[in-house]
Amino acid sequence: MKLVNRHKPLVLFNVRKLKYSDLLSIFITPTLFIAFMILHYIQSLVTFNEFLIGISIGILLGFVLHIEVKQKESWSKQEAITFTFLGTGLLLTMYALQVISLDLPNIFYLTPIAAFSILVKHFMTERFALMTSVVTSIYGSFIFMTTDFNMYQLFVYLLLSQWFAVFMFQSIKDRKTLLKTATSLISVHLILVTIFELEPWNTWMAMTPEFMLSLVFSMVSVLLAVILTLGILPLIEAAFNMLTESKLLTLSNPNHPLLRKMLVEAPGTYHHSVMVANLSESACESIGANGLLARVAAYYHDIGKALKPHMFIENQSGNNPHDSLPPEESARIILQHPNDSARLLKEYGLPKEIIEIAQEHHGTTLLKFFYHKARERQPNVDEDNFRYDGPIPQSKEAAIINICDSVEAAVRSKQHPTNEEIHKIVRTIIYDRLLDGQFNDCHLTIDEILTIENDICDMLNGIFHQRIDYPKDKNLQSTLGGH
Repeated sequence: MKLVNRHKPLVLFNVRKLKYSDLLSIFITPTLFIAFMILHYIQSLVTFNEFLIGISIGILLGFVLHIEVKQKESWSKQEAITFTFLGTGLLLTMYALQVISLDLPNIFYLTPIAAFSILVKHFMTERFALMTSVVTSIYGSFIFMTTDFNMYQLFVYLLLSQWFAVFMFQSIKDRKTLLKTATSLISVHLILVTIFELEPWNTWMAMTPEFMLSLVFSMVSVLLAVILTLGILPLIEAAFNMLTESKLLTLSNPNHPLLRKMLVEAPGTYHHSVMVANLSESACESIGANGLLARVAAYYHDIGKALKPHMFIENQSGNNPHDSLPPEESARIILQHPNDSARLLKEYGLPKEIIEIAQEHHGTTLLKFFYHKARERQPNVDEDNFRYDGPIPQSKEAAIINICDSVEAAVRSKQHPTNEEIHKIVRTIIYDRLLDGQFNDCHLTIDEILTIENDICDMLNGIFHQRIDYPKDKNLQSTLGGH
């Protein structure tokens, strides 16, 4: 049979497939820029040719934004609203400065444009921050083109200010580090202003009051950028429930009501969750996934067990209520805990990424113990009644927690596991998940799975290492510490 190769036509812009969040990201900022260009033309601040060029660039950069947004695997509504808010705020700020720049031509140095790129990097990605910094720099050079400065000079200053900010501000979870890095960005601004303003470099006579004012404006812009970043960050996190490093660090606080609830009502589950968090964070970092997200999600993944703590083995002290229950009823109780966890997390307003991991951390795996126990009583029992509802893990972090959750429990059940036993347990669980199709949607490669396996084994070998057996000697103190 002859196979026909059907090539799909290249579609640059498919309106039917655009989502609300895409429309918000693609059209709002370019439309606002075009509106400013129309105002400039009406006020006779630009020529007709400059007006047409500005409109064309505004439309073109809208298409560039569309292409970049489509590159992201998941562009959420929160990200779209955040980017629109930041982009609109920046354009309004630049236009406001342009309005008063007729008296102060160098006031564009006061634009806190670094705050835009820092926040976009923090809430989205570094790549998106670099790309959008080019877009906003072009917009800014057109908005400020009515001043006495060359458009190329304006573009270079605005672009370099943002790019240096993106590369220098690696993390804004530490406020002291943010302030220290700001001093480096101030130095960059001073150098740029000196290069652009001092044309006769061989004389200090060029240091006019206008030049000194430009230096002051450039320094103040960095301070404004830091203040805006620190001020806007918590507002966006709270308004849109955005998942950021600072939000994750806040959620990792043991005094969080849900973690306190689990510690008091299900201490065994709490200890298990902490162990899973340690394993998951290390495994995620070994393959470049989000280790902090995995750690925090692992803290909360079993919170549903706190509703019926005595029904789970880690919280029992001798009496096991499952001994008096039919396996079907026991399975129903155990299988419900991921759904209970997700419901509790929603009630307490945790980010959707953590809720999804709690829902997915068992995937659709089979509850083998009670399934085989039921088959002993009734051979034709339905296997689907003993499987978790799922869905299967949709992210690398969820898949790693899926592995570490089972591995920690299996290794913990051994009295004194050797390195070989630990490696066999880890490999068996991973291969069982692979054959069961639990990792079909999480984009893990075979190489990454092997890396995860080795990292988990190394961590467990360090936790369950052999200890020295002290000799029984009545001259020795009865309470000796271990090594």
